[in-house]
Amino acid sequence: MNEKNIPLSIMMENAKGMMIDAFNQVQEKSNLPAYLMEGIIVDLLSQVRNQKNLELVQDYNRMNRETVSEGEKEGEK
Repeated sequence: MNEKNIPLSIMMENAKGMMIDAFNQVQEKSNLPAYLMEGIIVDLLSQVRNQKNLELVQDYNRMNRETVSEGEKEGEK
């Protein structure tokens, strides 16, 4: 099964496992207490949300361009 055929649920579960592993490694190496790690995680979540919003805007723009392009092609017929 190639990467494009992997169900989204499996991809998400794999990513979650990798993130938990990475978190555990950072926590072990940094030896920071949980209350400080929480602040770092909150900041990371904020960055992820900003990226998500940017991707959403880009997807809307791409969809609008494709709709306009299809409309122009229909007008040519």
